[in-house]
Amino acid sequence: MAYALEQLSNGLAIGSIYALIALGYSLVYSILNLINFAHGYVIMVGAFVALSLLQAGVPPAFAVLLACLSGVAIAVVVERVAYRPVRSSNRIVPMISALGAGFVLSSLAQLIWGPEVHPFPQLIPRVPLTVGALTLSSQSVVILAIAIGLVLAASWFLHRTKFGVAAQCVRQDLEAARLVGIPVNAVIVAIYALGGFLGVAGGVLFAMYFNAVFIQMGLLATTKAWAAAMLGGIGSFQGAFWGGLILGIAETGAVATFGAAYRDGVSLAVIVLVLLLRPNGLFGARLAERS
Repeated sequence: MAYALEQLSNGLAIGSIYALIALGYSLVYSILNLINFAHGYVIMVGAFVALSLLQAGVPPAFAVLLACLSGVAIAVVVERVAYRPVRSSNRIVPMISALGAGFVLSSLAQLIWGPEVHPFPQLIPRVPLTVGALTLSSQSVVILAIAIGLVLAASWFLHRTKFGVAAQCVRQDLEAARLVGIPVNAVIVAIYALGGFLGVAGGVLFAMYFNAVFIQMGLLATTKAWAAAMLGGIGSFQGAFWGGLILGIAETGAVATFGAAYRDGVSLAVIVLVLLLRPNGLFGARLAERS
């Protein structure tokens, strides 16, 4: 029983990282009904920025904050260069444009940092925390706490502020929101920026958890986050969060039961099962009603 709870805590930690990354996808999709394929690559570059700052001797907290802000800047540039000019085109066009932006980011990162895997420092020490018969990793507990704190802050920002109300209006009807004076472009840029900030925060936690940062991390983050978003219901804020947690728990359970080789297979089988039962995802009902 204690072993199962320990694995559950590890699953929640990695799942909360997936949730942070998946929120960027769901935020953009909820507003524009577009898949931001460049999101994973923004996260990868942000993780590399954090590594470079740490290697330069910048204090960890400040380095992570600057890396998250770099994610904001890159996400805004992607929106302005790759999305806005083709926003009103066929939906395939901005998706291809975003994928191209992702490849550009990947090539630039490889040019700067090289193709090899870089070790990422352990900013949060892995100290065993003993509670009765249960032993937890301090790193998993802190990662889970950070992720929940960021998700709650983002949820408050999106649901309890004037910006959140404006974003909801844009989400319901973009043209009507524009007609009543809502600065639609500014709202969309802010959504991209928020997604970039949360995504890079998740990317740094991901790099720290697995003690590595690498170019292919962009594609890996894209795959995991997209799977989590689909599982929870694409376009749903709550769905991205719960989808990430479920995916993380499924992966950890697969590794603990069958071995690391089954990590992706079992977790993806869970997604297929859920989508067979609920094609819109766990929280996809509202999206279906909206469409």
